[in-house]
Amino acid sequence: MSASISTKSTLISSIISGILSLVIFATLRFYAQWFNDSQLNILFGGYLFSWLFILSLTCLSNAEMLIFGPDFQAKLVPEIILCLSLTAAAAGVVHRVCATTSIIFSLVGLYFLNRISSNYYNNAVIAVDAPLRKSGKKYK
Repeated sequence: MSASISTKSTLISSIISGILSLVIFATLRFYAQWFNDSQLNILFGGYLFSWLFILSLTCLSNAEMLIFGPDFQAKLVPEIILCLSLTAAAAGVVHRVCATTSIIFSLVGLYFLNRISSNYYNNAVIAVDAPLRKSGKKYK
């Protein structure tokens, strides 16, 4: 029963983060001219695109957890690089500096996301020292 609850929460999280990432992308594209008005707006656009990165990574990771099992984790090469490059390309359509700041904000967000998930999911493993193996000679 707990596996079905976990699957349902993963599915709902994937759907919600996918919808929110589409809403953020559509909003940023719709107000692209406003983000080009001032430098502060460009930086704010980069910050919002970093949220697009976090939400798209969450959507992709949860979808992979549904397909490959609950122990599947997002890795650097396929998932993170894909989401980061798509986010940078989407931000580059709005403004070049917006793409650069979105990469910086996304990496900072990824650091804190990794830190939170490692505190939440890592189980401490107690290392047990193996007893020393005695050789055939007797000790004096």
